[in-house]
Amino acid sequence: MSQQIKYIRFLLKYPVYKIFKQRNKYISNQSFLIIASILVSIVVAFAAILLKAGIHWLESVLINKSFLELRYQYLIYPIAGIVLSLVFIRYVFGLKQFEKGLASIIYRINYKKGNIDEHHTYAHMISSAFTVSLGGSVGVEAPIAITGSAIGSNLAKRLFLNDNDRNLLLACGASAGISAIFNTPIGGVIFALEVLLRRVNISAFVPLLIASATAAVISNIFYQGQLIIFTAKPWEPTSVPFYALFAVVCGLISVYTIWVIYGIESRFNNGNQKFLIAIFQGLIVGGLILFSPLLYGEGYFVINQILNGTFDGFMKNIALQSDFGYNIVFLSFVFITLLLKPIAAALTVSSGGNGGIFAPSLFIGALLGLLFSRIINLSGLASLNELNFVVIGMAGILSGVLSAPLTGIFMIAEASGGYSLFVPLMIVSAGSFFVTRIIEPNSIYTKKLAHSGLLQKTPELDVLNELSVRAIMETDFPSFRPDDSLRKVTEVVSGTRRNVFPVVKRNGDFVGLLTMGHLRAYIFKQELYDKVKVSEILVQDIITCEINDSLSSLMHQYEDYPEVFYIPVLDEHDKYLGFVSKSTFLNKYKALMKEWSETQPM
Repeated sequence: MSQQIKYIRFLLKYPVYKIFKQRNKYISNQSFLIIASILVSIVVAFAAILLKAGIHWLESVLINKSFLELRYQYLIYPIAGIVLSLVFIRYVFGLKQFEKGLASIIYRINYKKGNIDEHHTYAHMISSAFTVSLGGSVGVEAPIAITGSAIGSNLAKRLFLNDNDRNLLLACGASAGISAIFNTPIGGVIFALEVLLRRVNISAFVPLLIASATAAVISNIFYQGQLIIFTAKPWEPTSVPFYALFAVVCGLISVYTIWVIYGIESRFNNGNQKFLIAIFQGLIVGGLILFSPLLYGEGYFVINQILNGTFDGFMKNIALQSDFGYNIVFLSFVFITLLLKPIAAALTVSSGGNGGIFAPSLFIGALLGLLFSRIINLSGLASLNELNFVVIGMAGILSGVLSAPLTGIFMIAEASGGYSLFVPLMIVSAGSFFVTRIIEPNSIYTKKLAHSGLLQKTPELDVLNELSVRAIMETDFPSFRPDDSLRKVTEVVSGTRRNVFPVVKRNGDFVGLLTMGHLRAYIFKQELYDKVKVSEILVQDIITCEINDSLSSLMHQYEDYPEVFYIPVLDEHDKYLGFVSKSTFLNKYKALMKEWSETQPM
């Protein structure tokens, strides 16, 4: 009997979970990952198409006239988008806390073994659609990358894949999202490798390539729209010194962008999702757009206006309203707008909207390239091709802000069809990356993590990242219900060696703790035994960890709270599972360090 017939009988005989757990008997893990990557890319591609088409349709309805018309509405649209985003997050999805930005994905890859909550598979799409289509000055690339990552992560869990394979499918989802949005299959792969994954085996390239290519094919079949429309012209060798100088300028503006966005988001973050704060910050965003309508939405409309030659017509309309000459108005307005873009983007996200810095980086780079080349041309130093500098500027800012020069080179080359500009793209992207890293060692995604001490790359942390809290969790702790009496507590406590006790509901939800330190005030007052309930004396303001958290993450918790000796362990649904103690953790840490040191070369 053939192996295929055996497999069919196996499929019919066993439940789905047994099929996936025993699949290695019938199909290699590499082949299975390729199939899984195709499934992920198909779902992500359709999600990206739906998001892209919906946003562009609504934008065409809202700004189907000249930028100079409907200007009063620019003050209202961003507020509406931000508030709608908050409404869906808080009341439709029921999320009290909502992680935004690719920094959260990088953190989960490094410290959560690629586990991403299910709500990330849809919440980012809807919230970013409201934010961006109604004028929020951000892009949808990061939300679709997070959506793709979440789809890959959750599919991997259902297919019983290990941690490394889960991270790979997560990266396949992100790669597919970027590929479908930009129609850049190579750029999508490089983005996943350069921004998300730190360690990659050669075998991982095949699923990534197939996922990215599949998403690009589907995107081309069902959505013919191109984000950037441009026909590159040959570059002149005499322009190389100007490309080198432009790389330095891109690096400096990249640093400015990182600092502004990080500063605003960390200082004015609406973490509690308050509507008054959202409206106030949305009003500022609307005011900025009112001043410069170029700041509306992602900015691809403006980029394409520059590339198709209609941007100067818009600028001449503005110059007619000014007493200054056209060139002064042009240079001043473009420069101020590119400086305002990161401010508008940061306020959009920190207020409660959802979006990423990808599109704003391209917008800033395009305006910077136009500004730089126009200044050089007006000065008479050279005659530069302005459109080439516009495209190359997008790669330069993208490389500096994301700390991803290869992503900048290949994505812009693919998206704009500017392969003939490869040498200038390499010069500016590498130069911008180098200048940015000299001044600011972190990318826009890792700066927050680095500031929190979460990106310390030490051998100890690498070892601790290999194990989860599950490895040292203890479960022999007596538990109580919130409605238990103090009498029951004293009876149980007198017969155990433990000095900390979880309080859980009947459905397993964790409520709080009882500790011997707090019980001493009641335990000798027998008149209170039948009067006091556990809910009246439990401790609720405590830190917890999840079962799949890495030991390095647990170590940071013990460092931040040195007075804590026991940390409750919960599952992803806040159900109580057990405790981890500091003494058990330290003993495990010593054993791991000893084992690691013995494996190092002398």
